[in-house]
Order: sequence, then C-alpha cells, then structure tokens
Amino acid sequence: MENPSYSIIIPHYNIPDLLIRCLKSIPVSPEFQVIVVDDCSPGAESYLALYSELTRPHLEFYSTPQGGSAGRARNIGIDHARGKWVTFVDADDYFVDNAEELLLKYKDSTEDIMYFPSLSVMSENTLQQSDRNLFLYHFSHYHATGDEKPLRYEFDAPWGKVIKKSLIDKYNIRFDEVRYSNDTYFSAAIGYYAERIKVPLEPLYVVTERAGSLTSAKEKSDNEWRTRLIAALHVQLFFDEHGVKYKR
Repeated sequence: MENPSYSIIIPHYNIPDLLIRCLKSIPVSPEFQVIVVDDCSPGAESYLALYSELTRPHLEFYSTPQGGSAGRARNIGIDHARGKWVTFVDADDYFVDNAEELLLKYKDSTEDIMYFPSLSVMSENTLQQSDRNLFLYHFSHYHATGDEKPLRYEFDAPWGKVIKKSLIDKYNIRFDEVRYSNDTYFSAAIGYYAERIKVPLEPLYVVTERAGSLTSAKEKSDNEWRTRLIAALHVQLFFDEHGVKYKR
C-alpha cells in the first residue's frame, strides 16, 4: 500500500471517551495513518472490543512496555509512522471541523515544519473558550515581525505542528521519556534543524482544558519541578552545543 500523507500520533492514558472524541475529528482515509499508543491504562486490553472507533480502517493501536511517559508513547508512534508528515494530538484534544481540507491543502508543502495556530476550549463545554493556549504570542509575534525564533525555540507543545518525517529521521529526534516536559527538547530540536518553516493562518487544532490533566495541576511536586528543570537544562545544553544564542 502506498504510504499515507500524514501519520497522526496520539498518546493515551485512561480517558477512552475523550480519545474517541479525538478520533472522530480525524478523517478515515488512506491519506491519514492514525497511531494510538496507550500508556498502560487500566483495562486497556479490552479497549478494542469496547470501542469500535479503535478498529476503524487506517488506525493502529499499540501499548507502551511501561507507563508514566507520553514521551515514550510518542516515540513508539514515531517508530511506526509511515507518513510524509507527522503530527501529534493529545487524546483529550481534537482537530477543527475542516482539518481534512486543511491538511490536504498543505500536503505538498516543501517546508520542514508547518506551525498551525490553535483554538482553546473547555473540555466539558467546548462552546466555552479557555485561556490554556499559551502560544498565541509566538504566532502574533511572527506575523508582526517575521521573527521565527520564538516558534522554533519556545513553542514547546507538540500539538499544532506538522513535521516532515524525513527531518525526524535524519537527525533521530525523539521525545524525552519522562513524565513531565517530555516535549521540550523535541520541540527545540526540530525547530533548530528545520531549514524552512511555514506558518499558515488557519487554526488546525483545538486544545482543551480539563480538571485532572497534568497541565492543570496548580501545585507541583518537588519531583515534577526536578523533572522539568532537567528537561530545560537538556534544551540549554543542546543550544550551547549548537551555538544557538537564544534566551528562553
């Protein structure tokens, strides 16, 4: 079978109803390889029997060997990706209604990364806007000044980015396999190695805010702060090694 245009990788842990909502926003088409990687959810062995959406065409379901890292789940997804482009979706988020039209419109782009702006809503009431989307500044700054650096070096989240698989493979870029900030190094590395980027005006992705998610916790443990600090130092070491003069 011919390789798909896009590989859409979704790490998942114990929110199957939201995962199904996410999957319903993704077109069923040979253009889109969908890869769900479950991070050792309780009862995951029964998911394929319980949720017909997980057995639809062009979808592959995998599990991590041990839990506790969306980064590990994303890396497993990369290992199975066959698309020209790779993009990542969190299981509690979803694509906009016209995602298929947008992705097919840009599938022949020659840039290494496409950075799409995102919308942000409350998960329990998707008609209610949220302020979780912290990266709108990077887009407004780019469109006002043409300065790509904040998008390349500060936009840490994996969502909203559509990345050439060849770029990931060429430099063997992977996520840190930790519980927190697993995406910090990956985002900075692809931003550094990309020769050219595209920044479409149309939103592609909807970020949701919900109680109980890792990003919603107001108080962080010492272990979380330690993990996040190590991830930040990983990026700074990468910048230093490659002569990147940029203060995050």
